[in-house]
Amino acid sequence: MTRADHRLPTRRLTVAYVAALALIALLSGAVHLLLDHVIAQQRDSGTIINVAGRQRMLSQRIGLLARDFYEDHDEQARIPLLQAAAAMERAHRALLAGNGDLGITHGLSDAARALYFSPPTDLDRRTRDLILSVRILARGEGPSDSTEDLRARSFADIRTQTRDVIIPLLDEAVRQFEGEAVQRIDGLRRAQQGVLAILLTTLLAEALFIFRPLVGGLRLSAARLYDMATRDALTGLPNRRHFLEVAGREVRRRQGAGQPAALLLIDIDHFRALNESLGPEAGDRALDQFGRLLQGWLRQGEVAGRIGGRAFAVMLPDADLMDATARAEGLRRAVGAAPINGQATLAWTVSIGIARISAPPAPGAPAPGASDAEVPGDGTGEGSGGGGGADLADALRRAGQALDAAKAAGGDRVQVDADGGRSPPSQAS
Repeated sequence: MTRADHRLPTRRLTVAYVAALALIALLSGAVHLLLDHVIAQQRDSGTIINVAGRQRMLSQRIGLLARDFYEDHDEQARIPLLQAAAAMERAHRALLAGNGDLGITHGLSDAARALYFSPPTDLDRRTRDLILSVRILARGEGPSDSTEDLRARSFADIRTQTRDVIIPLLDEAVRQFEGEAVQRIDGLRRAQQGVLAILLTTLLAEALFIFRPLVGGLRLSAARLYDMATRDALTGLPNRRHFLEVAGREVRRRQGAGQPAALLLIDIDHFRALNESLGPEAGDRALDQFGRLLQGWLRQGEVAGRIGGRAFAVMLPDADLMDATARAEGLRRAVGAAPINGQATLAWTVSIGIARISAPPAPGAPAPGASDAEVPGDGTGEGSGGGGGADLADALRRAGQALDAAKAAGGDRVQVDADGGRSPPSQAS
């Protein structure tokens, strides 16, 4: 797979992520606009209902002022009467036009328009007639030679309209406006709920089809990075750093419990000659083959790693020197019985050095070899160091010395370090 192929899933996820975010932003904006529209509708509906209710109040006021002016001959009622008629006319025009006057921005619906302009209600005509009658009565409008009879008829019309006609019709108009307001707001709320449902569905779909693969990809990438940082790419075994960390933790844990362990240091014999005769690729295949063989040879709890070019290390927990030697002999024979790359004519061997990682002495007891100087670690920080070979770095040093002795003796053998007790060197038969 090319680098471009590796970029394709990332690019698709990025495009999908950006598209989902844009859709969420769009839907969030739609929810905001709908909510703002609902608020505006509620405010406008409240204004319409309030203005229609004021018209009812104005019609009652007109009836009372007309009686005071005409029957009680109260001249001070003239101006308030004309002002009430003017206020009612303005409110009436604002309701019909919906042009923003008095805060009303919606015109009449079909049902309301029928109430205002169609028989038998014809509220528009009745309202205009009432306002004209007021102006005639108050001598604000009408012929200059109006007779007392004309004023009497105007007063009679005002009284009839305000008492029997206008107020019931205005009550009906208020109910009509209230019903329409509820319907508009309910419709907008349903639309808002629909957009919210789409938004939540989009979030769920994004979580399932974008974030989940994205998180899974990140987790897989993190695992790959961790694997690359802790494992040898050729053999799949832990690299030197990771082996020292894991083995060091295991050593400290077992030392705390007073349990010994053993360390094997393994080297493929004559590896340089193998590379020179068969080529570097054959050498890499040999290392890969040995890594797979070593992984199959390990038991549960045992730790192995590639700590150098052709050097491998194994920590055997709860193993004394006899057990470690038997295990190492089994590994040496298994390598000899597995020709390189499956070619029977290409035999290979390994040399193995063994060092014991002893448990610390009991509290208050003198450490073995206490008169000898301590052997410093290699600066890795693995193990705490100390007498009796309880330090991993010291064990690696001693196993390396044993391995050097095995190589010097011709290879294909297991050698125990001199400090931990020597076993007779074994050779391939």
